[in-house]
Amino acid sequence: MTLIKNAWPSDRLSQLILAASALFALVYLFDDFGISAPFPANVVIKAAGIVLLAIYALRQDHPVLAAGLALGAVGDVFLALDESVLPLGIAAFGLGHLVYIWLFARWRMQAGPRGGMSRIAALAIAAFGLVMLGWLQPYFGELRVAASVYNAIILVMAILAVLGRSPTLALIGALLFVVSDSVLAVRLFADQLEWAGPVVWVTYYLGQFGIALGLARARPGSAT
Repeated sequence: MTLIKNAWPSDRLSQLILAASALFALVYLFDDFGISAPFPANVVIKAAGIVLLAIYALRQDHPVLAAGLALGAVGDVFLALDESVLPLGIAAFGLGHLVYIWLFARWRMQAGPRGGMSRIAALAIAAFGLVMLGWLQPYFGELRVAASVYNAIILVMAILAVLGRSPTLALIGALLFVVSDSVLAVRLFADQLEWAGPVVWVTYYLGQFGIALGLARARPGSAT
């Protein structure tokens, strides 16, 4: 809670934006329990929480972060639609992670390395990603290239978050994103873990929330 308290904005409007974002995320969580709003309201609710995080980033004068979050919201919309647009969802999330890669790389270059066990943690993340990628290859089908490229992108994002001295909340958010996408990939492509919908959504939203709250107000060289 101390991490959130330290990163929490002081102005009332920003606080309301973050609270509204969390509320939309909570409402959408019921979709995984069979209590969902009718289409397209459910899509709007799903994307609204991340759109509000992007608006919060803009209020903190961080348009690059806002762009990454907005691309995540676009990906949310595509994933909530027909399977025929799934590649567009993967592309949107991939572009969003490229934005995050740029941000975490900037922290690594300007704030320096995290030190400690960060290199071992980075190797563990890379090993996990390679194992997951190898296991899921037979299930990717026509999306093998797109899914494999996306897997590589998110791993690079998480590794840079671990290696650089980015804010701890953002690091936690990046790792939660890896958890969320790993569970989602197993559920979506391997048709397993059908019960894991709430896990995917909670870890995904908290991942985006952690990255947004961790990076929006902090700048390289500030306290992490």
